[in-house]
Amino acid sequence: MHIKTISGIAYHLYEDEKEFRKHHLKEDLEEDWRKAKEGDWALSDDGQVFTVLRRAVMYSNQYNKETDYIRTLLGTAFVTDNAKLQGTPPRDIYTFTRRKNSKYITSREKLFAKMVAMGRDSTDAYLTVFKTQNRRYALNRSKVLLRQKRIRTLINKEVEGLMDDLGITKTYLLENAKSVVDKTDVRDGDKLRALETLMKISGLLSTEKKTDSIALIQEFTGFSKDKLKAFETGLIEENASQ
Repeated sequence: MHIKTISGIAYHLYEDEKEFRKHHLKEDLEEDWRKAKEGDWALSDDGQVFTVLRRAVMYSNQYNKETDYIRTLLGTAFVTDNAKLQGTPPRDIYTFTRRKNSKYITSREKLFAKMVAMGRDSTDAYLTVFKTQNRRYALNRSKVLLRQKRIRTLINKEVEGLMDDLGITKTYLLENAKSVVDKTDVRDGDKLRALETLMKISGLLSTEKKTDSIALIQEFTGFSKDKLKAFETGLIEENASQ
């Protein structure tokens, strides 16, 4: 719990809804802070609970129009879809938050990324980590998180860690892919799709590495240039001959 005294009044910021309910059993809680009114209790983007100290309208040079904003113990933010209220309380709560392009990652976001990397549905992961019971809100917020590069990077690192723990290296994937394509009773189209899936999982088919990846595949499988071109572009015939 964080407490800040403003004009002789103590305002509270709770770590999560569970801590909030210890002190406010029957208080209403707005799960989307963008909809909260002045004086309401609301959830932050990382599951903390705060009071909306002020809600008003001002002209925004960023949005070139009159825009709602709110002030909280997590700072001041315009009420927009891409705005963030999360993390640790700033010294100056009157300054607009600048987390849109921040590399700051909260402990809840780390746990969310880990759960998604382990195969958990992103909405369910959000519901678990951020302690909200509103599934529609969790669906929308999880989509916002997954669009952020820092979260995608974190998920990729978690996936790599899980693969390392299981001994699944890129060499392992390539060797097993070779065993699949060497089978005589498997169609070329199925072989290519299997390869594509394995390479995407391992990160070999990222845009930056595609050329090197195709060369590796050719070395392992002996596919013709035409078939490799089909693999690279995704134009794989369903009834390709063996």
